[in-house]
Amino acid sequence: MSIAATCATILSVLAAAKGGESIALKGDCSAITITRSYPRTVTIQADGASVRGLAVVGGQNISWRGGTISAPQGAHGRGRDGYGVLIRDAANVSVTGALITNAKKSVVLDGARDVTLNDNRFQHYGEDGVIASNTKGLTILRNTFADQIGKPTECNVAGKITLGVKRRDCVALGGAWVDGYHNDAVQMRNGVADAVIAYNRVEGETQGLTQMDKDGDAPLENIRIEFNTIQTDGYHQITLGDCRSCSIRMNTVQRAKGSTKKAVIRAQAGVSVCGNTVPDMPSTAGPRCKDAPAIK
Repeated sequence: MSIAATCATILSVLAAAKGGESIALKGDCSAITITRSYPRTVTIQADGASVRGLAVVGGQNISWRGGTISAPQGAHGRGRDGYGVLIRDAANVSVTGALITNAKKSVVLDGARDVTLNDNRFQHYGEDGVIASNTKGLTILRNTFADQIGKPTECNVAGKITLGVKRRDCVALGGAWVDGYHNDAVQMRNGVADAVIAYNRVEGETQGLTQMDKDGDAPLENIRIEFNTIQTDGYHQITLGDCRSCSIRMNTVQRAKGSTKKAVIRAQAGVSVCGNTVPDMPSTAGPRCKDAPAIK
């Protein structure tokens, strides 16, 4: 039996939940923040709803299914106002079958544990589809990433703004330089561990499934990237750097139609690479896989 909720009542319904409930949410909602931990999973069936900002902060055992999620201030929002979904210091959280759109960062994971993102559509995002930091136990399956929102660099010289200028050229002109967007479908950094990223499709003007670290970040560990299709106009279709007990296998990597950028897999020594299809640079595909583990 499902409990009905509206945008006006959803927080009180969640506050009264004991665990194990299914809540049917309908309406065009502003931001929803869930901080409670439940002994059994509470499921929000959101097929009839849209929400401008979903956050699970410190909560546990939350399942969100369906609906449309966007950022409070859209694809150019600052900080949290640009996040579609924020999962911070939370555990056992899933988002399934949703359209996640019009966000600067569609899903932000920070200090999360046991997060599942399955069968979602990521569209019209500015910087990242998923960006994960210090997260353990991450499953990203059967999602699509497409129709990214670009933003070029800006160079301001005496009040005149020119787009697409490199930093060094702008500085040489005495200008103030502002960076643009560097889209990634999935970006991991700073100690992400125990992740499976499989059967996703990535297309458009974006980078793909990447490790993009900052100075001082912890290495990644036990990351499996497999059976994905990536057809993009970007420089990093699949990239893993300091990644321990990690593998890249059975993926298809191609250029987007008309792209001049070679499609390639980049992996530092120690990352297992096998069985991939990489027409531009077959040398990065790896040998045929032997006794590779199956997706669980």
